[in-house]
Formats: sequence, structure tokens, C-alpha cells
Amino acid sequence: MADITAARINNLQSSIALILGNGSGQNGYGQTVTSSPVNNTGDVVEAADMNAIYTDILAARVHQVGPGDVGIAEVIAGPALDSLAEDTRGNIVAEDTSNYIDNQGVTSTDPDGFKKGVVDFETLMTQVQADKAIMHPSQAALEPGISSARSSNWNGLIAHEVAVTFSSAEEKRFFFNTGGEIRFSANNTSATTAKGLDWAALCSQVGTIKFSAETTVSSQGGGSSIGNYDLTSAFQNIYQKIGSGTNTGVYAGNIYTVKARSDIDTRIIFRIEFNDVAFVGNIDNNVDGRIESIIQHLRANGDVTVVAPTYYNTTTLA
Repeated sequence: MADITAARINNLQSSIALILGNGSGQNGYGQTVTSSPVNNTGDVVEAADMNAIYTDILAARVHQVGPGDVGIAEVIAGPALDSLAEDTRGNIVAEDTSNYIDNQGVTSTDPDGFKKGVVDFETLMTQVQADKAIMHPSQAALEPGISSARSSNWNGLIAHEVAVTFSSAEEKRFFFNTGGEIRFSANNTSATTAKGLDWAALCSQVGTIKFSAETTVSSQGGGSSIGNYDLTSAFQNIYQKIGSGTNTGVYAGNIYTVKARSDIDTRIIFRIEFNDVAFVGNIDNNVDGRIESIIQHLRANGDVTVVAPTYYNTTTLA
């Protein structure tokens, strides 16, 4: 059986460091990396090298799929051959299956050895790379951001504009790279008129809008291919829903829109518009009820943890 070289383990180490560590661009969770490149005597890999890689891959994979059997196992380090330790054994660092070897050089079967081969680590690393933007619900925290509400009747266009600020450009990148989302929803409660009830229906049809690294999608369908990495300094429509006149067709055509731009590299400006369009003739009654725009975020808060942004209302519905 050929030894596993340092060059091979270093390929694994650099791959997981790119995902779990700072990385660059759309790679990087911003976490402390346990493993480091190796340069052992004779360029042969030891159990400690494999276990440092194991720790890092495990953290990234649990973030992606949640706790459980991820398909690899920790390698057991044993004593040097011909040591004075009795009945002590560790794993051979192997290609496919890492069997036990004792201090006299006698090998035996490890029931979990099929999870400890370098190929097993490499196969899982490929999956970690493919799933780098996924965050398992058990590893996420849904937290409040900010809101704005209006109880007085209104007409025409009203807007809620919010500045979402991160402590640094890197923290912003880590937030979205780990699968973080900025979420939007709205409601219109206590409405009694047909127009107010139509707005209540439209807000319900909007559902929960999820702005992520590369897309904006609603739980009720619809959205856009615009996410954090697609923003410019000018506002872009990232989501829009046009009302169908649920209670009466007279009030069809009302529009709910979410726009976004990034004016500096640590901040995103979101503008949520409620546009009460006059659709038929001169009928343009006021909207009653308490209309509210709500913003939350979903962030990594488990084996991988990132910092939450802060929020400030620059324009309120009132």
C-alpha cells in the first residue's frame, strides 16, 4: 500500500480552507480553520493531519446538511511501531479503507475504516463544494430586523426604505456565502373596506420574500435572478407582485415592489413600495387598515456562525 503524500492532503486542505475560511468572492464562511498545509518528513501524511481536515470538513458539512453521519470518521492515531505500549492500535492512513495497525505492525479490520480513507474525504469535499451555498435549518437563526407601519388611510404611493449595514465588506460576504437571507413580508390588518381588504389579500399573496446571494424568491412563487452579488449603485426591482382584485376587480392592479441597491460595500438599501393604482375611471378610494412592512434575516448560527447586520429606517410608511 502506497503512502498518502503531503501534496494530496494539501489539496484537501486548501479546498476546505477556501470554503470554511475567509476564501474570496463567493467562497468563504469566515470561520477559523483548524487544518494547515503539511510538510512532513518524507512528505508522508499522519493521522493528525487527517483529523485536522476532518474537523474542518465536518463543520462545513454539518452547516450544510445538519448533524448526523456525514460519511467520514475521525482517524485514530496509534503509537509508533515497536513502542512499549501494549495492545494499542491506530489507523493506517490509507486510500480507501483505513484498517487498524498495532505497535507490532499487525493489521486488523476497523468497522469504520471505510469512512477513513482519503478517497472518502475527497468525495465528501466535492459535495461540500457543490453545496457551499446551502444552510440547514438546524444551523440557522431567524431573527427580527426592522419594520414600519401605518394606521392612517392612504392613497397613491407609500414606501418603506431601509439601510442594512454590515460591520465590514467581509462580514457581508460571509453572511450571504453561508446561505444567509434578508426576508420581507407585509400585512394589512383591521381593514373593512373592499380596497383595504384587497390590499390585505395582496400582502398575503406576496408571502415571504427571500433575498440571498444570487436570487430573490417568494414562498408564494415569483422573484428574480438578482441577489447580493448582482447589486449595483442604482435601484433594481428584485420582486414585484400585482394585485388581481380579490374582493372586487375595481381595485385590481395594485402593486407591491421591492427594490435594492448597494451604495457602499458594507451596505444594502432596500425600498419596499406600496403603489395604490387607480385602475377604473375615477374610482380611487383611500386604503384603510394598518399596513405593515416587516424585515427579518436568516443567518448562520450553529457549527458555522456569522455576524448579523444592523438596520435603519431611512423612510417610513407613516
